[in-house]
Amino acid sequence: MHAIDENGRTVLLNEDGSWQYENSKEWRVVRTYMGDSTDKNTDLFEIHHPQWRVRVSTEDSVSIYWHEPSSGNQDDLIDMGSKGSDESYVYKNGSFYLEIFASSGKYRIVVEEKVPAE
Repeated sequence: MHAIDENGRTVLLNEDGSWQYENSKEWRVVRTYMGDSTDKNTDLFEIHHPQWRVRVSTEDSVSIYWHEPSSGNQDDLIDMGSKGSDESYVYKNGSFYLEIFASSGKYRIVVEEKVPAE
């Protein structure tokens, strides 16, 4: 989860409940998903620039697939068999959703879009 402080800086909520300032202007958070459900599809999100990534941290195994409804394209993104964290990149813009398969245990997934340099 993120917020904007009174000075216009992006603030991120860490898993432990603490906050930190986002120091990178290179990536913009598009969506954050947290949960412990076993199988789910996310909402549809829009990627405007041709590079985005998914970062995940999990207490157990998790598999993530991306889907592009307009073309029918889909692909696996991350497949973790145990506790840990990972990230993976996609080089395509458009509208997407994620399909998440998780065993028991909490996970946190962040979708970020690369922002072109000004």
